[in-house]
Amino acid sequence: MKTKVLVFLTLFTLVSCTSNAQEEAIEEVKKVIESYKNAGDINDASKLEPHLHDAFRVVLYDGKKSEASVLDKATYISFIATKKFGGYKRTATYHDIQFIEKNMVTVKVTLKSPGKPTLKNFYSLVKIKNKWLVIQDYVTLLP
Repeated sequence: MKTKVLVFLTLFTLVSCTSNAQEEAIEEVKKVIESYKNAGDINDASKLEPHLHDAFRVVLYDGKKSEASVLDKATYISFIATKKFGGYKRTATYHDIQFIEKNMVTVKVTLKSPGKPTLKNFYSLVKIKNKWLVIQDYVTLLP
């Protein structure tokens, strides 16, 4: 009986620790996405750049035009800096966060702002040297 109780307590502790670690990782990822989003909201390229992987890209799909545009890191940063993109406050609703092992994650988010198109974003982040970086941002414009 003591063995069963000990096994149960050990398993419970293990699951609890794993759950806490995952919750911490989720909060870290959300913090990076919020910082990335907020930098775009205020057109601050210097605050945006530290959250981007060197191979970062945006894939933007516009349903009205039935086409996709691919922007590399330098182009996207210049669009934020010159106010071609961003410049307005958006609220984020998180729908799904899926970890791929410990160092990669995909995040499905809806971004809304009054009077602006709704955006469905699928972010991919990678953890390098203990820091989460956005490596890709798939964006779909909704009417």
